[in-house]
Amino acid sequence: MQPEEYKSSIAVIGCNKAANEYIAKAVANRLGMRYMDLDGYLKYIMGGISASKALIKSGPEFLLESMRSAYSQAAEFEGVVIASSALIFCTGADDIIKNCYTFIPQRERVDIRRIDVKLRKYMDVDAFMTNYAVACEMCVLLSGGVEENVNAILKFLEDTANGSV
Repeated sequence: MQPEEYKSSIAVIGCNKAANEYIAKAVANRLGMRYMDLDGYLKYIMGGISASKALIKSGPEFLLESMRSAYSQAAEFEGVVIASSALIFCTGADDIIKNCYTFIPQRERVDIRRIDVKLRKYMDVDAFMTNYAVACEMCVLLSGGVEENVNAILKFLEDTANGSV
């Protein structure tokens, strides 16, 4: 991989939003990059309303289109460390995975069934689970605690820069 082919942003996505935020903020701080809350950006795109309120107020089509737009735009940002909740798997994380070094913490994950229950009424749960499984195949999976995951990301990026990966 040539240096000009390196991805310029990092994403930490998965089921435990709090852990993802902590990891992303720590990595951003250590690398001197900017932190971005993808769920907050989605809220901004939707005019300041939360995803759940948008779902109730405007329906699933509006929410899914807003999500696709927000995630596609965020994937083009450079020099940011992005944190996202599992909401990203409702539309697939393709743009983020393609354009960012993407990591999924596994140890801190919240029971995926809680998400299943919330989505069942409005969205295709099978598609959500498929998107999650595909993302796990395409991303770097992290298995430690949050501090271990921060160090694992930094080591991966260092190894990538040195051509070891």
